[in-house]
Amino acid sequence: MSVYDPLRQRLLSAMGNAICLSFSEIEGITGRPLPESARSYDEWWSNEDPLKTTHTQSKAWTTVGFKAQVNRNRKMVTFKRFDR
Repeated sequence: MSVYDPLRQRLLSAMGNAICLSFSEIEGITGRPLPESARSYDEWWSNEDPLKTTHTQSKAWTTVGFKAQVNRNRKMVTFKRFDR
């Protein structure tokens, strides 16, 4: 089980084509603080092929059909549905 499974579950239950979550909301969902790299590097929010990556955070959204787009200045992430 991944630390980011609760985020995956939240995205699975999302209505509509996009959901915006603040860093604080994501931390509330996962029950732990985001790593400093999530706050410092856009790459942490990369949308990697879930069959090839070992990054569990990316798998959390890509395996359920979402891509992440981060705005680190606003501390917000928009998860948008994509066609698989």
